[in-house]
Amino acid sequence: MMQGYKSILKSIVPMVLILLLLFNYGNDFLLQIHLFLSNLKNVNTKDVGISLALYLLSVYIFAERWKLVLNSLGYDLKTSHLFPVIFGAIPINNLTPANRIGGEPLRMMWVKKDFGVNYSDAFVSILFERFVEAIPVLLMMGYVISTMLPFIKTYFSSIYLVYLLLASLIILFPVYLLKSTIKKYLNHIILYQYKLRKTFFSTLFLSSTVWLLDILRLKFITLSLGLQLPLKVIVVLSLMYLILGSIPLSAGGLGVVEGGLIMVLNFFGISVVVAAGIVMIERFISYILASLIGSVFLLHYGGLKLWKESKLHL
Repeated sequence: MMQGYKSILKSIVPMVLILLLLFNYGNDFLLQIHLFLSNLKNVNTKDVGISLALYLLSVYIFAERWKLVLNSLGYDLKTSHLFPVIFGAIPINNLTPANRIGGEPLRMMWVKKDFGVNYSDAFVSILFERFVEAIPVLLMMGYVISTMLPFIKTYFSSIYLVYLLLASLIILFPVYLLKSTIKKYLNHIILYQYKLRKTFFSTLFLSSTVWLLDILRLKFITLSLGLQLPLKVIVVLSLMYLILGSIPLSAGGLGVVEGGLIMVLNFFGISVVVAAGIVMIERFISYILASLIGSVFLLHYGGLKLWKESKLHL
């Protein structure tokens, strides 16, 4: 019974967010749909192509990072071995609630089947990646807070207070969900610390590089629509994409991510029509194209069969 209510909630919440967006900005949005379509026709395809190339480079760096971590645990693997696994996990992530909640188990099963990596080592390697990746994320959050404080003080009003409160709740929600398991996860890393410490700085460097590429990718997406957004706006957009995608309410964050990002951009003075264009191009790359490419790897390397046999999709 409770499971049924959860399923209904996951279906309704994204729709409610979209309806709220239309309620708040509906007149502007509906009246300018034709302008929105016209803007898409004038998109700079070269900038979009660069954004796609940066996304593909990021996936390769993810594979390189995982290779280094697994090498430190005693597995002689190459980046070319892990690239299909990383990419194959993307469509699974995009079909399951919360960012990476479906793809990570598949990665562990995949490397176990093809390369003999035991589950505990695979689990710790992924956990270590997330732990190190949190460092550049926290630095980005610090940058955003430091740059936003003067803005909030200057333009403070009740509506901005509501935005700030909502953003704080969104950030704290995933932390609340994970609080009971954080200690256990840290204990796993501590057990492996002597093996993993030699790869800490290289993992940190690659994790930071991926985030820089993500910011650069979003920059080129905005440039494709002729926008010159400040760095702080791009950084906020990158962080909010991560946070919104981590909320387990819909498959791949559908509805939640789009509605949330449009509201964030509108907060910075970008019209809903233009904001929708930015989000549409971004999701076209990271959701549609990435899922299509990843599906090829899933089918070719047997990842889809492995996923179905695991019954994790049920």
